[in-house]
Amino acid sequence: MSRFHLHVFAHVDAYDEEGIDRPSLEHAKQEAIVGARELIVSHIRNGQCICSSNRIEINDANGVLLDTVRFGDVLTIIA
Repeated sequence: MSRFHLHVFAHVDAYDEEGIDRPSLEHAKQEAIVGARELIVSHIRNGQCICSSNRIEINDANGVLLDTVRFGDVLTIIA
């Protein structure tokens, strides 16, 4: 298991000091995707706008940026 930190940059920035243990970066990325979608739902319920540039950054235990999940990449809007 590796430790990953999922830092949220949205209306309020939230740094994940504790981190999560996952077997791979791909598992951590799936966690970030679910988290981004949950935040989007929360914003919609509260009548807040959703910025496609809001993001969750995935860092390793040493603080190295490994991947970024942007809100706009986990939401599909069909007109």
